[in-house]
Amino acid sequence: MPEEVLKKDLEFIIDAAYRTNIPFIASVGGGGSDVHVEKALKLVDEISREKNIRLKIAVINGEIDKEWLKDKLRKGFKAERIYEHPRLSKYLTIEDIDRSKIIVAQMGPEPIMKALDLYFKGEIDGILTGRALDIGLFAALPLKKGFDIALTMHMAKILECGALSCEPSSPSDGVLGILRKDHFLITCPNPKRRATVRSVAAHAFYERVNPFREENPGGILDVSNAIYEQVDEKTVKVSGSKWIPTKYTIKLEGVSLIGYRAISIAGVRDPFFINQLDYILDKVKQETDKYFSFLPKDSYKIDFKIYGVNAILRNAELISHAKPHEICILIDVIGKTQNIANSVCSFISSQLSHIGFPGRKSTAGNIAYPFSPTRYIPVGEVYIFNIWHRLEIEDPYEPFKIKIIEFPRR
Repeated sequence: MPEEVLKKDLEFIIDAAYRTNIPFIASVGGGGSDVHVEKALKLVDEISREKNIRLKIAVINGEIDKEWLKDKLRKGFKAERIYEHPRLSKYLTIEDIDRSKIIVAQMGPEPIMKALDLYFKGEIDGILTGRALDIGLFAALPLKKGFDIALTMHMAKILECGALSCEPSSPSDGVLGILRKDHFLITCPNPKRRATVRSVAAHAFYERVNPFREENPGGILDVSNAIYEQVDEKTVKVSGSKWIPTKYTIKLEGVSLIGYRAISIAGVRDPFFINQLDYILDKVKQETDKYFSFLPKDSYKIDFKIYGVNAILRNAELISHAKPHEICILIDVIGKTQNIANSVCSFISSQLSHIGFPGRKSTAGNIAYPFSPTRYIPVGEVYIFNIWHRLEIEDPYEPFKIKIIEFPRR
């Protein structure tokens, strides 16, 4: 997230919490690594200085110590892949850990609940976390207060995306959840929006493989028998959620470096070029491989994303023989080094501009480049997931360290 946007969000949260003496809980830093969290903490420091306020914040890091994780595996703990993919080992290995640049774990509500103890003791003003379960941020306080776990987790699921669960939906507005003993209420403070049975129930489909069951650390939220009732024009009552306890697991995410990227963006409106696109792209690849034959075969990888034809679904595209009048070619090259990626991408761009094909009437000008430099734009390091595993643990607090930081920093 750009610093200006992150700072604005943090400023709003901190200012509102400070004025109302209400604890704030937020997950910061995008991917949740220590580097990203530190970026957010520097902004908190700026905010505290600019507003001349003193803060004590509990920071819960989500980045995992590699040696701790290796020790877990050596002691017999298993981490099975979440999704069956050839890139992911069926069970996490020491080698997977070594290949990863950074490994983060997605914390559940428990570490946040532990940090709330510090708030109730008067030792902190709020909590900032690294990688965290979205609904864990909302569930921590009511779970600590002893509310039903199924209702709490279901309400948190609705709250996590704000007014996307309302009509008309919005990603920027918030919603209000009111938790009771045997139900909860969802409403929107913005008078322009309202919670409806359809909008609240439909949120179960959002980012879920199964709209009735959601796996969480320590249990499965089952909403298959949930009851949604419209209690007034803006408010929905929800009851009947169930919680199915399971072994406690945390999700591990790790990435490894595979190379360096360069791209070029080209627009095409020549009908002869578009009609012979496959032929042209195959010919360009052949010429590129021939020219760079002095490099090892695995030194680079070429990918063409053709917007207007099949850039999104690729081989799964259902529309065959599309006849667009213009297309966008995104040339995507990953090289072992940035120089290799730049060189290959530049060569391909030049080839596309000048390569011959049946029906061609010009020697150049078939390609429109919207940016300069036209031939290649260096993008930098490229990472892929090599760890996306579920680790079973006995103590949900163990991987996550809590520290109190005072702002402004000295």
